[in-house]
Amino acid sequence: MPTPRFVTFATGLVLGTVTAVSLAVAGGIIYAEGDNLGSALALVGAATALALIYDESPKRWVLALYAALLVSGFIVLSNRFRGGFDGTMVLAVAVVAVALPIGFDLVLSDLGRHLSVNSRLGFGTVVSFATLVLPLTALMLAQAHQRALSEDEDLLQEVALKLRREPGWLVLSEVDPRMRTMLENRVAIRTKDQTYRLADAEFQKEVREYTVRQDTERRGVRKSDVLTREAEERMQVILKLQGTELPDDVVLFSHRGPMTIIEKKVALNKDPEDAS
Repeated sequence: MPTPRFVTFATGLVLGTVTAVSLAVAGGIIYAEGDNLGSALALVGAATALALIYDESPKRWVLALYAALLVSGFIVLSNRFRGGFDGTMVLAVAVVAVALPIGFDLVLSDLGRHLSVNSRLGFGTVVSFATLVLPLTALMLAQAHQRALSEDEDLLQEVALKLRREPGWLVLSEVDPRMRTMLENRVAIRTKDQTYRLADAEFQKEVREYTVRQDTERRGVRKSDVLTREAEERMQVILKLQGTELPDDVVLFSHRGPMTIIEKKVALNKDPEDAS
């Protein structure tokens, strides 16, 4: 029994809508994470590859959107359940997304058949995707940018408070090791002559051990008991300057790829809290 036309068209609308939502959310995640140009290229490349390999419409467009859905869906789910995503894994998923329909098509060819896409399914998919993808992506990127502004303002404020200069170096002390990825991917320092990314800095771990004691006095006799022995792991970031002249002030700025999000000028010969 053939599938009713409206069911096929509605299926296309759902597929296009889901793809548009997934792609928009993934775009916001990639923007928020920062230095993930490779993931964005893998996402676009998978869809483009299938659109170029196949010349039969609407098959080429449906398969291109399928690839975009598979890769963007992986990014969204990975970020949701793992708190982030690996660019290498995104590339691997993109390769699989391209290989699957090609392999399936080759198997069908050996059986004397070929992969086909219903025109109503293709039309519904393309129409819903084209209608929704731009406004949804703009909305997600705007939200991601607002979050980035808030997060980076706090991040640069903490860097400014802990930044000091030493002969030939800029040193960032007492840093939480969990901040390393953010510092590497998002923060750079500009002097009068050079711009330095913290990804190029040296990160050193510091472990501080301390003892918690309890002093008691009973009938004139003082007694000291060790309650706990604990260790705290901190990090020191050392950035070597090119040249011998130490700057009196620097400009801290955060970025997402090539885009600067926020800047903060810090006078190194003053208390950083007084920096503008």
